[in-house]
Amino acid sequence: MEEHEGKIKKIGKMMDKLKGIVSDSIGKKNYRKALDAMTAASFILEEYNQYYVDEALESDLERISKELVKPGFSADETDKNTILFYDSFGFDVRALALIYMHALSNLGYKIIYITKIESKDAQPELHNAVKDGDVIWNYVSYDNRHTEVLDIASLFEKYKPARAFLYSTPDDAAAMAVFKAYEGIVERYKINLTDHAFWLGHDAFDYNLEFRNYGACVSVTYRGIPEEKEILMPFYPYHRPTEFRGLPFDAEGKKIIFSGGSIYKTLGDPANRFYVIVDRLLEGHDDTVFLYAGTGDDSEIVKLQKKYPERVYRIDERKDLFELMEHCTIYLNTFPMVGGLMMQFAADARKVPLTLIKEGSSNDVNKENLLHQETVEYKDIDSLIEEANRLLTDDEYRELRGAALKNDLISPLKFEQELKKALTEHKTSYSLNIQKIDTTEFRKQYIIRFGDKVFRQVIASGNKKTLMGDFPGLFALKAYNKIVKKEKLN
Repeated sequence: MEEHEGKIKKIGKMMDKLKGIVSDSIGKKNYRKALDAMTAASFILEEYNQYYVDEALESDLERISKELVKPGFSADETDKNTILFYDSFGFDVRALALIYMHALSNLGYKIIYITKIESKDAQPELHNAVKDGDVIWNYVSYDNRHTEVLDIASLFEKYKPARAFLYSTPDDAAAMAVFKAYEGIVERYKINLTDHAFWLGHDAFDYNLEFRNYGACVSVTYRGIPEEKEILMPFYPYHRPTEFRGLPFDAEGKKIIFSGGSIYKTLGDPANRFYVIVDRLLEGHDDTVFLYAGTGDDSEIVKLQKKYPERVYRIDERKDLFELMEHCTIYLNTFPMVGGLMMQFAADARKVPLTLIKEGSSNDVNKENLLHQETVEYKDIDSLIEEANRLLTDDEYRELRGAALKNDLISPLKFEQELKKALTEHKTSYSLNIQKIDTTEFRKQYIIRFGDKVFRQVIASGNKKTLMGDFPGLFALKAYNKIVKKEKLN
């Protein structure tokens, strides 16, 4: 880690400044600024990901919660059939909100759904999934986080839900401040999507819904969450039949190796193994094409395009992902970071998601995306390529393997039944297996990837203008880079 010492010191200095702003702003009752700085600090800690809980931020979150939110009803006054579902992400199909909302609607609950105002009229699939249910749609603005706290709290007060789901980004300080306030009044469930990285609010819930044992192990071992709060709740990849939009090449007589997700998941490995695998497979199979769906630094893909003209393609993510997967031959998982949801899509489409893990060890961060995931994991390049060669040349074998993986997925009905059990019995049929795991090697990748642009991206943003006086240089640099260098930051 010595080569990154300067970067680590810079991050530490930035965190000290932001946490100082949080504390000072609370003292001055400038809660909007305090929440802005807390959100920025939490985002940076997620990107840095060298530890999982920050006690100073948690303490200040507690202060904000107590000072801003004053619950006006008791547990006895709650509506037992009403569930409040808070969704920071506001996606339509992507991630987990849709399958949870679909199940809760089918179970007959009245749902108070809350998400960001930008998602209004942008979630047609979500609306369709619950069209026969009782859902009240609510939208809040993230421009003023003090107001956001009050708006979310007002919905708790209006509907008095007996249960509430916290499906939040790791940095959503406003929502977590509200959820903390209703401890002992509303039964609170966190859907732990970002189970591998830092997130704020480690005690803003009563039960933690984990989609894999790995997340439960991190929560208990590193976040200090009591095991009795942990519930294992696997998920399934939702998709509705979509018209296939075609391929960017003529696929006649060709085998297709497919991969996808944010391209950063394929970078950061000193041995560049993901691209070594692709190179060797293309070299060994003249009838094979490589297709990648995702955005980011595609310089390594460009190198392959030059070496294998008209055999390597990159496209943006598409809504017909499942149909695209169906038209491919095998799926190559990203490395050194794997894509859990993409693995499930591959299995659902009866495609084998070949997954490289660290040599000589079980790469725990990959576990429980599939029931028998060990059957698609390989500890070295040679063994993975050997299996890929067979899958590319033996049609019958490939079909048998794909069918077995498909059968392992949890069904929508099974998900619904298990969620009901989680809500009524605070457990599911899936057993927790809490083990002490070492995430040191995994976390090193975050230091390697971390760049100064993260500071501009998260601090100098349009909805954190309260921080402009403390970071004028960052705001000016971001504006300059945007105009002159055409820099694009999410």
